[in-house]
Amino acid sequence: MIAEAARATKGRAGGIVLSGSAGVGKTRVAREAVAGCGPRTARRHWVVGTASARSVPLGAFADVASDFGPDPLRRVREVIDGLIGDARDGARGERSDGGNEVIVGVDDAHLLDDLSAFTVHQLVTRHLATVILTIRSGETPPDAITAIWKEQHLERLELQPLSLAEITGLVEHVVDGRVDSFSAQRLWQYTQGNALYLRHLLDNEVSAGRMTKRSEVWLWDGEPELSPTLADLLEARISQVPRSVRDVLDALAVAEPMETHVLEAITDPDAVAEAEALGLISVDPRVQPASVRLAHPLLGEVRRRGSLQMRRLRGRIVTELARVGSTDPRDLVRRAALTMESDLAPDPDLVLAATLAAMQLGDLRLAETLAGRAVAAGGGQPAKIIQAMAITWQERGADAEVILSELAAETCGPTRAQIAILRAMNFALSLGDAASAERELDEAIPADDEAAQAVASALRALIDLVRGHSRAVDRASTILASTPANDIVHMLSIWVLVTGLGDLGRIDEIESAADAGYRLAEASAEASHLRLPLAAVQVIAYRLAGALTSSDAMIARIGRDTIDVPFQQGWHSLFAGLSAMSRGELHAAQRSLQEAIAHLENDGGGPMMKAFARSWLAAVTGMAGRAVDARRELSAIERSPQDVEAGAWDLERVIAEAWACAAEGATSQAISILRDAAAGESERGRAAWEVLLLQTATQFGDHTTVVRLAELTDRVQGPRAPAAAAHAAALAAGDGDALVDASRRYEAFGDRIAAADAAAQAVVTYQNAGLRGAALSASGTAQRLAAECHGAQTPALLAATTPQPFTARQSEIISLAAQGLSNKEVADRLTMSTRSVEGHLFRASQRVGANSREQLISILRGF
Repeated sequence: MIAEAARATKGRAGGIVLSGSAGVGKTRVAREAVAGCGPRTARRHWVVGTASARSVPLGAFADVASDFGPDPLRRVREVIDGLIGDARDGARGERSDGGNEVIVGVDDAHLLDDLSAFTVHQLVTRHLATVILTIRSGETPPDAITAIWKEQHLERLELQPLSLAEITGLVEHVVDGRVDSFSAQRLWQYTQGNALYLRHLLDNEVSAGRMTKRSEVWLWDGEPELSPTLADLLEARISQVPRSVRDVLDALAVAEPMETHVLEAITDPDAVAEAEALGLISVDPRVQPASVRLAHPLLGEVRRRGSLQMRRLRGRIVTELARVGSTDPRDLVRRAALTMESDLAPDPDLVLAATLAAMQLGDLRLAETLAGRAVAAGGGQPAKIIQAMAITWQERGADAEVILSELAAETCGPTRAQIAILRAMNFALSLGDAASAERELDEAIPADDEAAQAVASALRALIDLVRGHSRAVDRASTILASTPANDIVHMLSIWVLVTGLGDLGRIDEIESAADAGYRLAEASAEASHLRLPLAAVQVIAYRLAGALTSSDAMIARIGRDTIDVPFQQGWHSLFAGLSAMSRGELHAAQRSLQEAIAHLENDGGGPMMKAFARSWLAAVTGMAGRAVDARRELSAIERSPQDVEAGAWDLERVIAEAWACAAEGATSQAISILRDAAAGESERGRAAWEVLLLQTATQFGDHTTVVRLAELTDRVQGPRAPAAAAHAAALAAGDGDALVDASRRYEAFGDRIAAADAAAQAVVTYQNAGLRGAALSASGTAQRLAAECHGAQTPALLAATTPQPFTARQSEIISLAAQGLSNKEVADRLTMSTRSVEGHLFRASQRVGANSREQLISILRGF
């Protein structure tokens, strides 16, 4: 915009008019334009229109010329002479050969008195100076100012609020670091792109410690508190409106959006119309009945500061909402939340009902808060049970167990069975303690309690799944075949079935099973909160099979389901990171996964979600060849399962460990890790995981995977298995053309890292065969794919682009030695004898004429 203003000064118009709302940045842009226009020797003036000076003729120019005569025109002439001095030749103000040498900036020109406005008009129309004006949108400037752009003497430029991308960039510049996407989105929504509001809000939130840096990401947590300066700015906007209009603003401040008939019932209907006319509220007629919001979110923050008045207002709104009698769960939650902060007596039944509604809406953090209030208000065991349930599904197993163990000790009968079910679920999913989950079901579920036994059967299928047993699919299928009446049993069985089918590679059966789960979640308040975990396991299932388009569709569903729930933003960031990693978009993956970790740490997320995030981030950094970063993420993973079998999802950490080893140069160790894990999955029958493990080993150069991958192509659906089998066969046969074809197969379904590795292996194969032209062509493919992956540095890519004077085993040993490992430590890492390590180092030294270990390392790093 500054450049545009400067260009405008070069034409006949001689300046520009900058228009925009308060705080949009007009003054800053104008000052930059005044400073940057014209030659360095130009005379520059800055004039400000103010409300207080508007009643004084030529008041804006009091500092330019103070000795005025009684004749208005003469006074204007004297002001002009004071501005331009000797920068013009002749009494008529003709331009000198030096061109425009007077620059006048006029801020808030809409506040000029008529004589000052006429003076500015003369400067423009007589081309006496370059004039840069600012005016506030919606104001009525003097006629002389309006004529400047209406008669096309100057161009008028309407400055727009900052976009989300601009807000993000500005905030990252100010805090000197990466800002979480959701936090940037919230800052943009609260300020609506107003740079002035953003500056004050950001300063206050950082100073107050509500915007902090976690896992290298700046995260804004909680609700904003306005600084006195920002509060004054906002108060100034509404200080002149009638009391009845401020009542409308107050009502929306505590409960927006609000339907028009509710708002008009507790305020003056005419005031609602006036508030809309003044631009203080916005009415959305697209919904019926129409919905009303504040025109600017920060207006609500400044109006909420009167606590006693607001408590009474909340009580009136609650009374009106109760009279309307809406069955919408959002209205029920709103009523309960408003009641807790109002002058009304607490209602345990209302709060308990609202807790279930919050769970139905997927806001488990709000459900936990409401349940805590219900407990405090006398809700008893039912409130504690729902509180524990909300905490369990947030994966905060230790916190949930504190409540559940207390309830178990003081409860008997049917309620004890209900607690046992929740406790077993918490043990299995959150605490990784499948043995305790089984014991709880065995000891606390009566044999004659058919309803409880039905839920226990679903949980036993879940325990099988956690332990990685493929029979979980058969158990879940049997339960679903009986059409369970209990919605939790039904939904949990679908969840187990979808996950198990993904593990087995039977993805063609997933969609119909999952769709039944989503329909159930829509119809059932009890099961609705499980729709997010269902989408999550679908993402993983499709990713295993290489069906990345289907996986991304589920990630989009997660984004839609979490968009209005702040504490669940970690879910979307986590799986967006998985999607980016699966497609080789390493930079995007790292950003999303770091954001996910920041959210999970901030919100107290459980170990399983954190383990996923850190495992995937370790794998991403390993793919980029950043071994130290990969090790750091792996070391931060919490691993404390009580049951050694409860490691069904530990394979993500295994794959990350292999990538970390590969980044360190220990490719044989990486291959060994993957082979061992694949053998375990073969015993469990989880074929899809076996394919992914063997594919990764093949990328690291393992020539032994060909037979098993060929067998698995008949069992695992989706594009990954046939691509991996073709890759393994081509590598084992030393067939460069087939490796290029495998690269194309990987790229076709989106796995660019694997595609790059196959192409890179083709380069080496062609070089060994003396096919220089084919090698160059494959190298071009590998380099293109590596560039698309934004920094991939895998063992295959390094081998294709950096010829080494050492054998693969020698390079591996020297790479580990370069990290400071002793010969014995290297031997332990690679499962070799120390003497073998010493022999490899000796022969490598002879090969290149090195006289020491340090020289070997230096030579390796030089290639």
